Amino acid sequence: MRTALRTCLATAVLAGALLAPAAGTAYAATTAGQAAAVAQGSPADRFSGTPVHIGEGLVAVVRHEAEGPEAWIRAVGPDWKPGDNYMYRVLTVLDRMNPVDSANGLRLEITRPNSAAPLLTVTKAGVATSFPMPLSEAGRTHGAECVSATKRLALHGTLVADLATTPDGPQVQLVDGVTKQPYNRLTRTGPALAKGDRTVARIVNPGAARPSFEYETPGQADPFGTALFPELPAGCAFTYAFQGEAPAAKPEATPTAKPSATASSSAAAADAPTARTVGQTSVVPAGGVGAGAEIAAEDTDDSTTAYAGAGLAAIGAGLGAAFVARRRARTRR
Repeated sequence: MRTALRTCLATAVLAGALLAPAAGTAYAATTAGQAAAVAQGSPADRFSGTPVHIGEGLVAVVRHEAEGPEAWIRAVGPDWKPGDNYMYRVLTVLDRMNPVDSANGLRLEITRPNSAAPLLTVTKAGVATSFPMPLSEAGRTHGAECVSATKRLALHGTLVADLATTPDGPQVQLVDGVTKQPYNRLTRTGPALAKGDRTVARIVNPGAARPSFEYETPGQADPFGTALFPELPAGCAFTYAFQGEAPAAKPEATPTAKPSATASSSAAAADAPTARTVGQTSVVPAGGVGAGAEIAAEDTDDSTTAYAGAGLAAIGAGLGAAFVARRRARTRR
């Protein structure tokens, strides 16, 4: 009986290929259109920055945005000069996660990567030369000397949180640690994400002298983690008056989906695909479909044979109709 049903399904696939040859073309066109839309939606300046000639036919394209300090090391040739194109082959990329590397005999390092004013240090034959990198956004606003060091925390999936303190108060930049795409930002005046956000994170007592950052830690013994913000550098003043600290109620953890009553009462629904989240946004099928849609061994009644026979009959009729239609079309020509 399982064999009959599988034969029915296999024949249905063959019939679909014969009766709808244009489906593959339509799908390919749709996929290409979606890929183009993704490419067009990418930030135009994601790989741009300030080119710095570091010798040995290399240019370091330095930038410092929400993702943190970066230096894209590109090969431009020995005759490159300021004003020339620099968007050539990438040899390596330096950032907070990977601040040290080498290329063309040069040792490259981002020094002070967690400060508002990092440096790119290039060492050749034991001689080091430092090039200033762009200031962070907070450094451009308040001056690098009045912005704390950045504290980076790993949240769930690939999401990371960069904590810093400025004269305007604590701030948190949420960003994808792999794609470096900014996710959201928390500040003293906007200390929490919108209700229903897939990430649970907030600044506790944002106007107090010692605020803290609270975030969800799925899969851990304690569902929430807490971290203090770095201190503002000495000699720098806040732009607001401190408020008293108040105990804050624990936020609700991300709810776990529960099966419906209908699904729990139906044997067929037990093999229906469920969804499990991978990282932050990817959804992968699980269950019967994800595992290959094996037919349950308990399905041994005559209904399986009946369904298989009905399916074969319907498919045979469809194939016959298609054959007659094609033959009539050739006759008319």
